[in-house]
Amino acid sequence: MKKEKSNVSATLLMVLSLLLFAGDLISKDKYSSDLPSGLSAYSNSVNNENINEATQPEKNYLIPAIEVVGLNLFVGAFNTYVTKEDFAKISWKTIENNFKTGFVWDEDDYLTNQFFHPFHGSLYYNSARSNGLEFWEAVPYSLGGSLMWELFMENEPPSHNDLVNTTVSGITMGEISYRVSNLIIDESAVGFERFLREFTSTVINPMQGFNRLIRGDMWKAGSPNKRSDFNFVFSTGVHNLFFSKNINDSKTYLTLRADLNYGNIFDVSKHKKPFDYFSLHTEFNIAEGDDIIGIFASGVLVDNKIYLFENTDNIFGLYKEIDILINETYQLSATSLTAKIINRVPLSTSIKMQNNLNVSAIVMGATNSQYAAEEGKEYNLGPGASGSIGIRFIFDDLGEVYSNYKRYWVHTLAGAEGNEFVGLLNTGINLQLSRKTALGMEFLLYERYGDYEYYENYSSSNSALRFYVKHSI
Repeated sequence: MKKEKSNVSATLLMVLSLLLFAGDLISKDKYSSDLPSGLSAYSNSVNNENINEATQPEKNYLIPAIEVVGLNLFVGAFNTYVTKEDFAKISWKTIENNFKTGFVWDEDDYLTNQFFHPFHGSLYYNSARSNGLEFWEAVPYSLGGSLMWELFMENEPPSHNDLVNTTVSGITMGEISYRVSNLIIDESAVGFERFLREFTSTVINPMQGFNRLIRGDMWKAGSPNKRSDFNFVFSTGVHNLFFSKNINDSKTYLTLRADLNYGNIFDVSKHKKPFDYFSLHTEFNIAEGDDIIGIFASGVLVDNKIYLFENTDNIFGLYKEIDILINETYQLSATSLTAKIINRVPLSTSIKMQNNLNVSAIVMGATNSQYAAEEGKEYNLGPGASGSIGIRFIFDDLGEVYSNYKRYWVHTLAGAEGNEFVGLLNTGINLQLSRKTALGMEFLLYERYGDYEYYENYSSSNSALRFYVKHSI
């Protein structure tokens, strides 16, 4: 979908604010116990089953199909008659041309393709989820909505990358927003609290809010939700970026971060359906004239315990992931299928070690390049792979020490022909000040190398120090 470039800073800040507000709202639920400290996966958390059936309507396959078509027609009409976009001037001839031309790589800006397309795909997906359909039953609606848009709703040729990002990334974004919105909904609440819950849930998941409105569920009296285990942690502090690792060339940012863990990654017996466990990390680093935005999401598709060593917990699983980084200096995104081995070892009665090894197939990746403009692109696009390794030492009542490194490879199919390699390292320490509050320091390294077919190879790196306070809400 082609859109005017929006203010991503305001969008992501709103997401962080809503996550913070939602966490605070849930924590005040009179039916929930205190949330965990968030310093480890072993703290106490709200212990319930899945969401209440009151928020699960009877399955309907027709209504979401009508809503997907209606959503596309509404957005198309808005683009045609309100914003008067050239690409929205469609006819039977443009539709015929789209089928004749087939799929190509488009030239839309990074934000449109890597963020707003997944968001739009999540609306298609949640039309189905909010009408009672399960994860896999909702997938065709995301694909169908994207195909309709690409083939019928624009006078430009359909796009490979749009189809993948809208469908594959949209499913991930959609399932997470569906489950987060269900954490907030409480049909036993009344008055202003009920309004705040329904409003916040609707902003996070507009299609569910729309369907709850037309069914009358927004004001229906019911019982409190039975929520899955979760923890929510908010962090704020200072992020100091050193360009090219030069201590004399730096910029200071205000950093805001929100982390949500839904379920327990080691409790595989409760992972009956996709995304019964997921993690969501969002961060927003603010400085005059420049912002650094990050979104990292990972949800389990299938997992199981495996035997590796005595007295250890070990799991192997397949996960669906999205990584997005947006910055004036560098941009990176990847939607992936990831295989993980996670190992937890008790070193003593008060110290645990957790290790992880991940290998990913990147279905669609993107990264900026100074040569992409030469090929008429803002950034390079293509599939690839990534791998990561991490270690974490958890000290009961004291905090944790951790280090993680992830390396991406993106093979360019659209842009400056060649291969892009990006590495992300973060190493840090958290010192627990109280049961819910910790003081943290983190070192970050971003490095990239471009191996090009027709241009000079290029490498760069930036480092950063971050100091923050994290608090479980």
